[in-house]
Formats: sequence, structure tokens, C-alpha cells
Amino acid sequence: MTTSRSAARQPAPATPPTADTSALEVSLSAVELAIATFGQTLTQRDIAAVEAASTALHDAMRAAMTQFAQVARSGKMPVALRTRFAMANAQIAAQREALVRATSLVEQHLEILIPRPLAQTSVYTASGASQRGPGRMLAAS
Repeated sequence: MTTSRSAARQPAPATPPTADTSALEVSLSAVELAIATFGQTLTQRDIAAVEAASTALHDAMRAAMTQFAQVARSGKMPVALRTRFAMANAQIAAQREALVRATSLVEQHLEILIPRPLAQTSVYTASGASQRGPGRMLAAS
């Protein structure tokens, strides 16, 4: 009787996905698509498209979180799906960080271009020069 060595090395067939994990995979695919769409709309100058993509991403994440919780309760969370979910969360965090940085930069530029005339420390107001006094230097932030 001869046995094939290749048959002995083959991994055991994967267990078929349950209905919960199949629904999670669909939800996760929707999140990944929404992340990609949101990333593309950020490169455009269309505020309405960015808001629509942001809302779609938020809704997709909410649905995926619900599915994730259901699968986690059953204790049958495949490692591949958990990894994909973690990657999606990391992508969202990176986009959020980029948006925070861009918003901060825009606010700084606006402050330079359009100073607040009512600010006590503004040198551009009529009273700014008198508040500064002779020889007083303002530190750059």
C-alpha cells in the first residue's frame, strides 16, 4: 500500500464560514470600499462628496461593528477577518489624523491671512501698536 507524501502535507480544509462570519465579511468589504471612496473624495474639492463619503463610511462601520459583536459573541471569529478589521480601523485612524493635521494647518494659515481684529494681542489693530510698547518683542509661536 502506497501513500502519497503530498496528500499528507496538505492542510486540512478550512471550515465553511457560518452565516455570521459571511455577513461580517460582506460588512467588512463594504467598510473597505467606503474607506477607499472616502480617501478618493478627500483629494477632490467637493465638500458635498466628502460629507456623503464620510456618512457612508460611518454607516458601514456601524453595520460592521454590529456584525463583529455578533460573531465575537459566538466565539468563532476567524483570524483573517479580525486582521482585516484591524487594518480597516488603522486606515480610518490614519485618515482621521491626516484630516486633523490638515485642519490645523488651514486654521494657522487663516489666522495669518485674516487676523482677529478684536484680539488683545493683535498688532494689526489700531490699539495694537500702543499695547506693544517701545522695545517689546512678540514671540513667534
